[in-house]
Amino acid sequence: MGYFHCHITLVLGFFLISCAPLLSHADVGLKLPLKAVNLGNWLVTEGWMKPSLFDGIPNKDLLDGTQVQFMSTKWQKYVCAENGGGTNVVANRASASGWETFRLWRVNQSYFNLRVFYKQFVGLGGQGAGIVATSTTPGNQETFQIVRNDGDPNRIRLKASNGMFLQANSEMQVTADYGGPSSWADDNPSVFKMTIVSGGTLHGEYQITNGYGPDKARQILQEHWNTYITDEDFKFMSQNGLTAVRIPVGWWIAKDPTPPKPFFCR
Repeated sequence: MGYFHCHITLVLGFFLISCAPLLSHADVGLKLPLKAVNLGNWLVTEGWMKPSLFDGIPNKDLLDGTQVQFMSTKWQKYVCAENGGGTNVVANRASASGWETFRLWRVNQSYFNLRVFYKQFVGLGGQGAGIVATSTTPGNQETFQIVRNDGDPNRIRLKASNGMFLQANSEMQVTADYGGPSSWADDNPSVFKMTIVSGGTLHGEYQITNGYGPDKARQILQEHWNTYITDEDFKFMSQNGLTAVRIPVGWWIAKDPTPPKPFFCR
């Protein structure tokens, strides 16, 4: 179904909703009770209904909003934002829970912000190389490159904005000042084992537009909109006694023609 038809359908739906207090069902030609169906995953993406939409995203297991945990291979302890945020980052926890879990804010396929339990971001501490979780807004100092091992993508190193890798010097000190050998051995203090938290990954339209980038995402989604529900589907519904449809739409379309990034104008 083309964009024009979709647009008319949505406009009609909004018109009927906005006029509902003023019009009776007889005025608009509605025959009650309605027999309706919900057209989910059409104009609002629901990843569980069509996972293949995400297949082409680089590092598709690290989508925006994914929750991860990092364990130092040298100390065999988990990285932790002390007190859930607001102070230093350490690597001294024997097990992982909330304070040891970081939510990814994806900048692109390799660069991320790491948000901690109380919503601060991991970053460089002032002029030094110490790692803290104190900033409430992410910037350059709160942006890290996740470098993955080719043979084991969950074996990673974190490169800070100063060009150096994070290392667990001790269980109580994590710094961004490692420039030594790029070995992936367990005794390398800059190597961490990353665990993606089960159930901690989101699959929505934000993840598609953020993951592919605006140009590629537009191509992917336009093809999806044009083919997922077509005129033939509406004919089938009508022939089988359905008299109405519910079409979920994203809140961001109300912001057209300048929706918030990474969403784009349709």
